[in-house]
Amino acid sequence: MISVIIPIYNEEKILERNASFFQRLSGQVELIFVDGGSIDRSVEFAASYSKVLRSEKGRARQMNYGIEKARHDTLLLLHADATLSAGVILSIEKQLSRNGIVGGCLTQLIDKGGVIYRVIEAQGNLRARLSKVFYGDQGIFVKKDVFLKIGGFPEVPIMEDVLFSRKLRHAGKTVVLADKIVVSPRRWERKGVIKTALLFNFIIILFRLGCPLEKIKLLYDDLR
Repeated sequence: MISVIIPIYNEEKILERNASFFQRLSGQVELIFVDGGSIDRSVEFAASYSKVLRSEKGRARQMNYGIEKARHDTLLLLHADATLSAGVILSIEKQLSRNGIVGGCLTQLIDKGGVIYRVIEAQGNLRARLSKVFYGDQGIFVKKDVFLKIGGFPEVPIMEDVLFSRKLRHAGKTVVLADKIVVSPRRWERKGVIKTALLFNFIIILFRLGCPLEKIKLLYDDLR
């Protein structure tokens, strides 16, 4: 089986909106929510679906804690606003049963019509396939023993997914599955899709230039 870890922080609205998905998922996997100190009803909603753990706030810290408590050998890391079709779990298990494959991610689909969203998806999915660097909203999956061997997610303010997947690609073969992960368009809608897309790309440039992660996090927080 698979353990699915979802870090949450003040996600009451999306947890309520995706109730049917979380209820279905909890019947397929070990579902673990890790709350980082929410002050809304996030814990109440999450607890109605499955297990809720509490840790200090910080996506990397929350995911590491959830994985520490996970019972199964295969891990899937999801954001709270992502959903999957029923067949995705089986696809992940099948891929990780093959020799040499240690992890990967899914193909992202943004839950919104419009050419600009298709361009954003295509850019991210192509980058993942070519570079084997995965973002958290692409649904990273990994064997637990490999995760522990490479040290888990670095507990940094931002870019923990990029830093982790860079290590993962050196631990064995990684893949991008054709199976879809459907993500909410909320982060693009909040500030405007063009502005958000440009700022995300600017953040990546700053990261590659070695800008301190604490400063990059301030830019990212402005989009949340």
